[in-house]
Amino acid sequence: MVFISLGKIFNIEQKMKRLAWTTLIIITLFMGTISCGEKILWETHESGLQYAFITRSELGSAVKEGDVLVLKMKYKTEQDSVLFDTNEIPGPYRMQFKKPSHLGGSVEDAFSIMHVGDSINFKVNAKQFYEHTLHSDLPKVIDPTSNIIFEVRLQGIQSINQIKDERRALQSHNAEEEQKMLDNYLKLTNVTVEPTMSGLYYIELEAGSGKSAVPGQKVTVHYTGKFIDGAIFDSSLKRNEPFRFMLGANEVIAGLEEGIAKMKVGGKARLIIPSMLAYEDKQHGPVPPFSTLIFEIELLKVE
Repeated sequence: MVFISLGKIFNIEQKMKRLAWTTLIIITLFMGTISCGEKILWETHESGLQYAFITRSELGSAVKEGDVLVLKMKYKTEQDSVLFDTNEIPGPYRMQFKKPSHLGGSVEDAFSIMHVGDSINFKVNAKQFYEHTLHSDLPKVIDPTSNIIFEVRLQGIQSINQIKDERRALQSHNAEEEQKMLDNYLKLTNVTVEPTMSGLYYIELEAGSGKSAVPGQKVTVHYTGKFIDGAIFDSSLKRNEPFRFMLGANEVIAGLEEGIAKMKVGGKARLIIPSMLAYEDKQHGPVPPFSTLIFEIELLKVE
């Protein structure tokens, strides 16, 4: 049998504790350098761009000029203030790949060395990025000599034709959905008038006794604009400020032009305006694409 004195046992325990603390300190310091980004091994591209691949998948498709890139992207200042993050916007974020927007290392230079599946960090001069890539003024709070730090993952590549096909399919779907909602609205509200040749539904609520407006004349109206679900998106009545515009000068949507031309001063009407007579497939302020709009109109004056 082997006997170890209590003194030796105490010394062994002390050494083990010191070793454990030393190991913990080393691990903590190592993790700290990683979290601060000091251990990123930056490489320099022939353009001057500083970059570092986080993950690399050369089996994925390479980027070619004209490709539409599907990206996860975040960029921030050197002080870690986030300026843009695709996680905060709906749907996929896409950008068409073009030639470098400036010398000295650009966003496009980084994209040019990527394959689908790659993740990369890179630095671009703040002033050059804002002025030459974004075509906007550099915010005053950002030092023009500093860098913008990018974190990018290339999720996929699409062609322009694929994007066009996708948009056509989406537009067709949205147009069908709009028509279903319109048909349901007409049924629920017992609308029996026939649409005009353009598709406008004109419902006279109160006949006017004044003169009619013709193109080239100024008209003054009160209006309330609603979505098909009844939610109000704009109202001159709420502002207590009548709206004045020239009829026939394309200052308002086509549905309003056509509807007001049917009215006389003092008259009131409800206009059901399909998106093809409004903002079509485009977002306009609070109005989404393919939105049928309902306007309650009172014609106040013609001059």
